[in-house]
Amino acid sequence: MRKIILLTYIQRDSVRSRHHDLWRKCRYLGTGKLTKMQYTWRYSTTLENAVALRLLGLCFLEEDADSESR
Repeated sequence: MRKIILLTYIQRDSVRSRHHDLWRKCRYLGTGKLTKMQYTWRYSTTLENAVALRLLGLCFLEEDADSESR
């Protein structure tokens, strides 16, 4: 099972530079949208990887961001 995650500029760079093993499991899907006044990028990753990144505070899950914007 794969999940869609959203990364801000700072989150993306943090994951890329500090968590290489987690970063390798992410597949770029395209640019996201403006969320919480920050631009995001969309990535697909495994459920386990998405949970790990979320617990580290390094991503938003797409459905969480959608519900906050309503």
